[in-house]
Amino acid sequence: MSIVKDGMLKSQLPFLALLCIVVAASTGAQQKTTTLIRSTLEDESIGISVEKLVYFPGDTVRLAIQRNDSSTSATVTPILSIEGITLKSIGQRTYVAVIPQTVTPGLYPISLRVTDSEGRRFRYQTDCVVTVEEYQDVEQLSRYVSIIPVAGSNDIRTAVTLDREQLRNLEVQFQRDSIRPRMGPQFVTITTTIQLRDGMATPSYERRVVTYRSHGNPGKDRAMFIQYRTAYGAYAAIRPEELEHVRVPVDSLPDWAILGIHIEPDYTIKIGAVDRSNTMTQYFRVRGPIIEAGFSLGIPKVLYDTEADDPIEYGNTSAMVRFYFIGAITGNRFPVSAGIGVFGVSSPIDLGVGRGGLALSMFLDMAEIVRMFNIGFTKKVNYGLEVVPFFSIRKKARLLFDAQVSVSL
Repeated sequence: MSIVKDGMLKSQLPFLALLCIVVAASTGAQQKTTTLIRSTLEDESIGISVEKLVYFPGDTVRLAIQRNDSSTSATVTPILSIEGITLKSIGQRTYVAVIPQTVTPGLYPISLRVTDSEGRRFRYQTDCVVTVEEYQDVEQLSRYVSIIPVAGSNDIRTAVTLDREQLRNLEVQFQRDSIRPRMGPQFVTITTTIQLRDGMATPSYERRVVTYRSHGNPGKDRAMFIQYRTAYGAYAAIRPEELEHVRVPVDSLPDWAILGIHIEPDYTIKIGAVDRSNTMTQYFRVRGPIIEAGFSLGIPKVLYDTEADDPIEYGNTSAMVRFYFIGAITGNRFPVSAGIGVFGVSSPIDLGVGRGGLALSMFLDMAEIVRMFNIGFTKKVNYGLEVVPFFSIRKKARLLFDAQVSVSL
């Protein structure tokens, strides 16, 4: 930097036709900038250097100034444009400052304040900048994520049963102060799925949100929120309140369906190594009526007929409207169901004389017993034993005992 010497400063207007030429160069891990300020009378160049190309909150910036004219009486003071920070001299032309933990990531230029021998001050901008980045690491979800007001089950087979209104009130809550310092922003993906009673799953719904440890300053929090929403396109739709909690998106809730909420870090944002164990999944069951109706087609085999002396040629089909009792907590069907329909026919509409007829049914479903022990067995197929009060056309009423395999529709 060129500062006009004392005698010349008195006789000339200071720094006429001032022209700043900035030449920046980087060497290794150090950033160096030489700023040449040329007046109409004389030249002096000033070199500025910082130790690192990138700094993080809490780091110490060490800045050095090199001057090529030691005879000038002008003083040069560097200024770093970070709020609340002042560079302190620790030796000849060496300055240090600690970057605040609450600093917003970005590029912060260093300017120079020059004071001549008559006390006049001039300020010049340079191309030397301090680049501040934020710490970015993936925090363990268990430290700061929970589901309120009711926690679910980690096992789909023991899903927590709730009313529809309770399920619609579920929220993913972030305890922001539990995020450790220097972890940076936490990008989170929330995926919800609904599994029907027959095992079929509806398309999943995905929501991306971001949260971070509070800076203790609403203005600072707001600035960071806007920065993240602007920088990451997938997060442009987030709202400020979602820094604290996110409503679980639920479109439809069929009776006794299972709602799954899966939470994991968003690894499409390259902020850390993928940790497949760092996830959270909870399951909830939608409470429905405790009695429900269904239709089943079965293939019965008569084992005992109380009127064997009045024989009937039974067909191999039965069709029943069945009534099932549902466990209010587990959502499982009680193994015994009641039904009414046709029995022992060749087809559901065949009621020929001496063949099938109308019947009542009490059916012990062995397949449902298997399901009660959380053994995966297809929901539509049932098998078991049946007691049937049977009423045929022009034949005596009787009580039948049979084994049956059926399909629920």
